[in-house]
Amino acid sequence: MEDGKVANAIELVTDQMIKNKMEISTLLTVHEISADLRKEFEQILFRTCLDYLKQQNSSTSIALEYLAELYAANSMTSIQWVLKNGKDTNIILLLDKMQEYIFNQLKSDLYTS
Repeated sequence: MEDGKVANAIELVTDQMIKNKMEISTLLTVHEISADLRKEFEQILFRTCLDYLKQQNSSTSIALEYLAELYAANSMTSIQWVLKNGKDTNIILLLDKMQEYIFNQLKSDLYTS
């Protein structure tokens, strides 16, 4: 998540997903109690993001859990879009900007309770 590196990372992940899109798409449709890849992906994204946000020692008035859920949902929507529609540079750039906005909330005091 270093400056300017998120879009590159998203593009690399996108390229890898496209190589295995049939398998990943199929696995994401399985919704069993003991096997739900979509739910598992979302939880991993949420926990990883929340851990990152907590390490930033921010004083934002927005709940870190909310920002982490927003990040995870946004990421999953992007994954599903890519698997269904293919790679789109504009989508990658938008995702990068949206994630940048989420992480910038840690530095911003725009929202006060």
